[in-house]
Amino acid sequence: MIQWLPADNEAARELGVRFLCQHGEHLGVPYNWSTVMSSLACSIEDNGFIIGIDSSGQIIGVLAYTIGAGEDDYEDQTRIEVHLLYIKERPLRGRILLAAMHKLARQILDSPNAFREVVFYAAPSSDNRKLFAKFAALESTTEHPCGLLDFYTATPKSLLEYADCNRE
Repeated sequence: MIQWLPADNEAARELGVRFLCQHGEHLGVPYNWSTVMSSLACSIEDNGFIIGIDSSGQIIGVLAYTIGAGEDDYEDQTRIEVHLLYIKERPLRGRILLAAMHKLARQILDSPNAFREVVFYAAPSSDNRKLFAKFAALESTTEHPCGLLDFYTATPKSLLEYADCNRE
C-alpha cells in the first residue's frame, strides 16, 4: 500500500529531494536538471511537494506542483501547475498513479484557496494523449527550449473523479 503525504517538514523534504537526486537520470522530463531543481524549490515554497511512501517506509514517488502556472508568469493564483510526477515503480498508469492523482485533487479541493484548474505539460505522444484525454483537455502544443510539449488543463474535480473511478 502506498501512502501519499505532503512533505511538510524539513526531514520529509530532504528525503524527497534525495530520492529525486538518486533517480535523476530516470525522471523522464524533457528539461535539464537545473530546471528540475528550480521547480522543486518553488514547489517546496508553495507547499506543493508530496512524497509517496510504501509499506516499508521507503519513498517510491514524488509529486511537485506550484501555485500559478508558468504560462502566465504565475499571475493566476487559482491554478496549480504540476511540474513533476516521478514514480519509481512501473507501470506509471497503475494504482500508484491513481493514488497520487487522488491525493493531489483532495489536497487542492480541501485547501482554503479557491483553485479552479490544474495544468501540466507532457510530451506529445499518442499514449499520453489517450491517457490524459480521460481527465484533462489538450489546450495547445508548442515548441519550448526543451522541445515540443502538449499543455493540458483539468479541474481538481475531474482528477478526483478519474482517480476514484479507476482505483477499485
